[in-house]
Order: sequence, then structure tokens, then C-alpha cells
Amino acid sequence: MNQVAVEILGYVAACCSTFAMLPQALHIHRTGEVEQLSLRAFSMASAGAVLWLAYGLLIGNMVVILANVVAVFIVGYIFLQKLRSVIKKRG
Repeated sequence: MNQVAVEILGYVAACCSTFAMLPQALHIHRTGEVEQLSLRAFSMASAGAVLWLAYGLLIGNMVVILANVVAVFIVGYIFLQKLRSVIKKRG
């Protein structure tokens, strides 16, 4: 497989996995419903996105960097909304 095809494959894969959580984030934005979501799962997803971003920066891989810049915002938004809900219930 030539290098261009490999790069395209990487960008397509990155888009699929990065934007997989976008419908969930949009649903939360519209409805505010986060009760059924796991705070632990989105804590780990947020940490994973940050770590993948750091890895991408260290190796200089634009596919990994771009995908995880976007993922940090999407998954981070979901995490913060869930955390806000948990704090509101406890307080």
C-alpha cells in the first residue's frame, strides 16, 4: 500500500473514532440528560484523549494530534457535563 493510501486510511479511521461521541455530546447539549452516563467511563475517555494527544505531539503525527484535539473537546464536554450533574446532586 502506498504512503498516500496509508495516510488516507489513518485520517478516515481517526474521523470515525473521534466523532463517535459527537451524537452523544449533541444529545447532552440539547437535553441536558446525563444521568445514564458513567462518570468513570468518561473520566477514562477524557484521560485517554489527553494522553493520545500528548503521544501524537511527542511523535509529531498529525493524524493522532488532530483527532485527539477534537476528541479532547468532545469527550471533555461530556465528562464536564456529567461531573457537573454529579456535583449538583451531592450538593
